Amino acid sequence: MRVRAFVLVLVLAYGAGSSAVIGQSTGVIEGRVLDAETNAPLPRTHVFVAESVHGTITDSTGRFRLEGIRSGPKRLYVSRVGHERRSLALRPSPSHPLAVTVRLRGKVLESPPVTVSAERDEEWYERLDHFKRLFIGDSDQAEQCTLVNPEVLRFDDKWWGRFEAWAEKPVIIENRALGYRVTYFLKEFEEQGSVVRWDGEPLFDPLTPADSAEAARWRRNRLEAYRGSLRHFLRALMDDRLDEEQFDLYRLPRASAVRRATRADRRPTRRSRILEPGPDSTYLLNARDRLEVVYRGRPEREAYLDWAHLRRRPRNHQTSQIELNERPVHIAPSGEIVEPYGATLYQYFAFTTRMAKRLPRKYQPPT
Repeated sequence: MRVRAFVLVLVLAYGAGSSAVIGQSTGVIEGRVLDAETNAPLPRTHVFVAESVHGTITDSTGRFRLEGIRSGPKRLYVSRVGHERRSLALRPSPSHPLAVTVRLRGKVLESPPVTVSAERDEEWYERLDHFKRLFIGDSDQAEQCTLVNPEVLRFDDKWWGRFEAWAEKPVIIENRALGYRVTYFLKEFEEQGSVVRWDGEPLFDPLTPADSAEAARWRRNRLEAYRGSLRHFLRALMDDRLDEEQFDLYRLPRASAVRRATRADRRPTRRSRILEPGPDSTYLLNARDRLEVVYRGRPEREAYLDWAHLRRRPRNHQTSQIELNERPVHIAPSGEIVEPYGATLYQYFAFTTRMAKRLPRKYQPPT
């Protein structure tokens, strides 16, 4: 069986996100976006707080204003076609608006040095389907996701064993399973062998439910997407609530060997052996061995068995593995790994960490 993996590639600001921030006062980020060479205002520029629902487009004078921003470290992302993207680490305060001026350098749009499928022929559609399975996922929720503007995508698979994708403009996904319209600023996307990795910044825009039944369905689906997820596990680990949240944690000291690790290899491990407090309300996760995470709160889904090419019945628990590419990595209070390319996910985490199950950072499960 081919082991399928996903490299976690997320640029994250480690801002507030745990239950302690509920009821916290909010602030304002405002400012202007200018051309770095001419100082001319840049209208219709995307400005948003990464991993959030707070975003806007600059007006004719290049000005923008974002309200309702919780205090704490944030990453402001600025993107415009024909200019280099920029991200700024900010710390808004509820006491007074935070004013910034962002200057973007122009970028020459050159043709890529490889032959790509730019026209929407049969080969392009095959590559599009492949991209959607990797990026959006194969879960039940993925069937209710629509890629609104596939025409912005370009693909290349000329190198043996490698598939790449990039986007001329932000990729827009309408997720009718979770109730979000996601604008994703894709920086890079690559599949090589069994490993998939990508980098980018999402902006979440909540959809308006058609009725109370759809609103209730979205609440249920959001909770289902959260339960057993990597974010759920990391928050339970930080809060020292693994058993209460139905997680078991093991280490696999032989997992990097040529042969595949077996159940006899795994050994229970404790939070204190792999986690310690870090700076700016983060935690430091440090593990030499691959970690195995068992979630007892949900059974496996048939879609996972199909994705993993497993010919057996679903088990009554979900098993995932995490291997750190850097040591240590920072874990944000909201339950995300801060470092880009910080970890590789295997098994159930690799299956679920896709856009169809992606939630904004401010999401909190009901108590």
